[in-house]
Amino acid sequence: PPMHPLFVVGLLVLWLALDWPIGALGAGYLASVHMLQFLLIGLVAPPLLLRGISPQAQALVADHPLIQRLTSPIFALVVFNATVLVTHLPAVADTLMRSQLGSMVIDVSWLVTGLFFWWPVVVELPRRAKFPPPLRMLYLIGGLMFSPVMFGLAGFLAYSETPMYGFYELAPPIPGISSRDDHQAAGALMSVGGATIAFIAMSVIFFRWSKTDQ
Repeated sequence: PPMHPLFVVGLLVLWLALDWPIGALGAGYLASVHMLQFLLIGLVAPPLLLRGISPQAQALVADHPLIQRLTSPIFALVVFNATVLVTHLPAVADTLMRSQLGSMVIDVSWLVTGLFFWWPVVVELPRRAKFPPPLRMLYLIGGLMFSPVMFGLAGFLAYSETPMYGFYELAPPIPGISSRDDHQAAGALMSVGGATIAFIAMSVIFFRWSKTDQ
């Protein structure tokens, strides 16, 4: 059978995040573009990919005990935020971003834990009875909109007097963009982008919920 359109869109989002120009700029020039990659790989592509999987395939995968553990809301929330924190620590990012393998490790970790994070929200299974729409919206508020991890990192990036990442501070300069401005833009993208994606997802959940009740 043909692939679901949302699955195709999810693949296109991944391609956009990893190919030129976003992939090249994020991998070696601008922290702000690297943050855009995070938003696309970890927060935009996963829900699209999951919505594009057939209910039969979802049910088949969800029956595995390991998948049930990895996609339980509390576990998924903690693992995703821990991954976001670790991969954005200067010591980790500066080390891994120096090689293609290290950069790939960061990208894959965002995608995999992003799939875990979005699974309880997106996948339509009997679990919905245990994780109803109000809880899903609270989950997104705590996990994205007002996440201490994302807001803390965004604050450090936006308000730090010196750039956080030596890798991007020492990267070949882009005319008209200072390293400090680049880091501040990365912080704004993390804060505003995460909140916007959470708001859109919560709106979809709310309107689907209201239609179901009607």
